[in-house]
Amino acid sequence: MTEDNTTQQGRTGRDEDDQSDARAAGVSEDTQVPRGGKLTTPEDRMAALAARGPYLVLWSAATLRTFTVCLPDRTVIWHSRFHTDLAIATAEEAATVGALQAVWIAARAREEWGADTATLRLGVANSGVDRSAVESAAISSGLMLDLFAGPPDNPALAHPAERWIDWWTTDLGTLIHNPQGLA
Repeated sequence: MTEDNTTQQGRTGRDEDDQSDARAAGVSEDTQVPRGGKLTTPEDRMAALAARGPYLVLWSAATLRTFTVCLPDRTVIWHSRFHTDLAIATAEEAATVGALQAVWIAARAREEWGADTATLRLGVANSGVDRSAVESAAISSGLMLDLFAGPPDNPALAHPAERWIDWWTTDLGTLIHNPQGLA
């Protein structure tokens, strides 16, 4: 019996309401939904914040000695050599470090924009990139990452040969792909 003299079985409770709210929101049953129906995992909170922040789209590619980061319209915003102290032995390592450079520049753009979080859609030329390393760097930089291996015509592959482009020569505001709708 409960305080209002009804049995537990005959009483509809908040748990059922929370579960139906979660199903309506597309949340699986194994996800914990607290009594307010709000998701409280750090990932869910960051995703909600990032959805209101800037949206950046970048492409990256790398060789064993150089990396390129560019916009979808093929505008190269950073093309440089890897630091001489880096020992890069494989194409996958180069792709990972090149992707980390793209995450770093996106984090700078997010900071300059003044947002706490942002979403970065990053296309990489090499599918062997260390996804967990790049995702960790993005999350620690306030970025929700959408990482994908791009098509063979990745714009960053068309980097200028032996012409170096420094990131600070680019207006980081141009990295914001979709500024409308920001809160």
